[in-house]
Amino acid sequence: ICPVIACLLLDLTTSTVYSVPAPVIAGCCGLMLMAVMLLTSAQGEAPFYFKAVYTLLGFLMSIIWIYTIANEIVSLLSAFGHMFLINGAVLGLTVLSWANSVGDLVSDVAMAKQGYPQMAVSACIGGPCLNMLLGIGLASTISILKHKRPLELKLSGSLVISSAFLMFTICSHIVAVPLMNFRVRKWYGFYVFALYGCFLVVALLNVTGVFTINGS
Repeated sequence: ICPVIACLLLDLTTSTVYSVPAPVIAGCCGLMLMAVMLLTSAQGEAPFYFKAVYTLLGFLMSIIWIYTIANEIVSLLSAFGHMFLINGAVLGLTVLSWANSVGDLVSDVAMAKQGYPQMAVSACIGGPCLNMLLGIGLASTISILKHKRPLELKLSGSLVISSAFLMFTICSHIVAVPLMNFRVRKWYGFYVFALYGCFLVVALLNVTGVFTINGS
């Protein structure tokens, strides 16, 4: 049933492959997987391919659910923005970004307190990399396949500011952490907090029109 649900979540119910509706193909794939599973399983024992194949399929289905929920959250925030006359960029820089990161913040802090700082730092870097590379890549691929045209990106002022602060923060890490012999001091934590505060102030001033940084 998961392939059919995936078609519904990705809005592929009207798509066809060689005049065959996508939900029908998805349903047939699901039935084939079920038949293979039944024929190759023994009582009380899973087939040898179960962990590898179904772990991958479960991971892909989880990504589809995350993609769907993210779209609904963005739509909900846009609706609140229209209702209360709040700029969508302001909601994205504050409410959406904080809600998207609070889970990582809690888990990383918990790992660091339990004596696994390297694991926490790795998660801080790996999480955004997953979002940018896999998240944006998968969403862009789905959009291109759905609309049958290249994805057009416009470089806005907010994106310029975000990219500039991101590059400056990365350069700070590259320079400062080795100089501290890879022992991060408390003052560096305050510095990073101050850097985020500066970014938030500059970005909010830009989207509210106090000053304008034009993209392309």
